[in-house]
Amino acid sequence: MAKRNGSSTLSENVTKKLKSDILTGQYKPGSPLTVSELTKGFDVSVAVVREALTRLATQGLVLQNPNYGFSVKTASEEELNSIVEARLINESAALRLSIAHGDLTWESNVIAVHHKLSQTAEYEEVDHKLFVREEWSDLHRQFHYELIAACPNPLLLDICRRLWDLSEFYRHWSFQQQPTRDGRDEHKALMDAVLGRDSDRAVEIFRTHIQLTADNLFDNR
Repeated sequence: MAKRNGSSTLSENVTKKLKSDILTGQYKPGSPLTVSELTKGFDVSVAVVREALTRLATQGLVLQNPNYGFSVKTASEEELNSIVEARLINESAALRLSIAHGDLTWESNVIAVHHKLSQTAEYEEVDHKLFVREEWSDLHRQFHYELIAACPNPLLLDICRRLWDLSEFYRHWSFQQQPTRDGRDEHKALMDAVLGRDSDRAVEIFRTHIQLTADNLFDNR
């Protein structure tokens, strides 16, 4: 049992690291994920790597082909439009419910996370190339999660979290195409509308905010 638990922990760690690398653009869309190379890189067994890749495949970030193995998902304008549409439907609903049910503690959490986000550098330069910093990405995720955290529907929140991961894949790729976007004003406006309990305004800002990812990625090729 202990051995099985240890293997499970290793798989979870590998899954987390691979997921982070994919979402932060360390692997380009469509690039192969060779099991043997990952096994050496992580110093784990083939079974651990395969389990991690299979988990990521169920999350939609990795493709599994019986003949060609595993690869990072490819970028599709059609899929991105579907993700944006799904987020607009589900996250907008969660946002309205969160605004309706949120208390003072929720408001304080929104303010606190936004403050950390606004004070954290978004980009770092590595080998003369700009990358989105992992710390900023984590805070960005926390901020958007906190906005809808007061929504009392756990199933709706789970859908929003799953859509976030798929959207994040495209957001990081969007940055590689158009690295000049500064979302600080958008986040501040969104927070102000939420704290002002203006659901219509908050949803309007949110809609524009996430639509820019698709616009940057596919309208400027």
